[in-house]
Order: sequence, then C-alpha cells, then structure tokens
Amino acid sequence: MKHLLLAPLLLCTALAASPAFAGDEFVPEGAPAKDGKFCKENPAKCEEWKARHEQFCKNNPETCKQGAAAREKRRAWCEANPKECQKLKEERQARHQKMREWCKANPEECKERREEMKERRKARSDAFCKEHPEKCDGKPDAETKKE
Repeated sequence: MKHLLLAPLLLCTALAASPAFAGDEFVPEGAPAKDGKFCKENPAKCEEWKARHEQFCKNNPETCKQGAAAREKRRAWCEANPKECQKLKEERQARHQKMREWCKANPEECKERREEMKERRKARSDAFCKEHPEKCDGKPDAETKKE
C-alpha cells in the first residue's frame, strides 16, 4: 500500500522539478509561477533563491545548459500545441493540488516520504556519478542548496 501512495508523490516531484516545465525567469520552489508577485512580495527570499540558483549553475554548468535547452524545446512545443500544453498544465496542477491536500491531511507520512525520496535521489545521484565521473563536478549538491 505504501508503494501505491509513493508513486504519485514521485511523479509530482519529478514533474515539479522538471526543467522542461520551467519558464524564462527564475521562479523559486514553492513560489507562484511567473506572475512576478512572489519576488515583489518576498524580495529577500527571492534574491537568496536566485543566488543559490546562480551558484548551482556555476557548479553545474552542463546541467544548467541542458535545462535551458529543455525549456526552450518545451516552449517551442507549447507554442505549436497550445491546447495540449494547457491540458498537461492543468493536469499537473491538479496532481500537485491533490498531493498538497494529501500532505496537509497526513503531515507525518508526507514528511517521511519526502525524506525517503531525498535518500533515493542521493543514492541515484551517487550511483550515476560513480558510473560517469566525467559528468559530475565532484561537489555535493548540499554545497549549493540550503536545507
């Protein structure tokens, strides 16, 4: 049963983290997308997140280039397919809302699952870097991200 609930959490996290869905402008995690209000209302937090993003890109330039290319490809696809793009966006937002509601109703389980996902992401990242050291900068992500 635990795995059945974990699958939507993994999917939502992957979609939320996917650079293919990001816009032009840096939008901090947890901030409302692209309306500019978040940074106007929270300038210090916005600047902090921008600085962390810039540091991440300095440490991982190839990852940032790939993310920019993926965003551009996604933007072009959305311009060519606006109805499908909007439908996918609405479906994604509905999944995120459902997960937020579940987490609100089950905060301890949600926290536990987030920790499990962090551990799995780290294990996958470590395995990838061990297999492809030329593609990793050798700096742990924790150096570029505040917990």
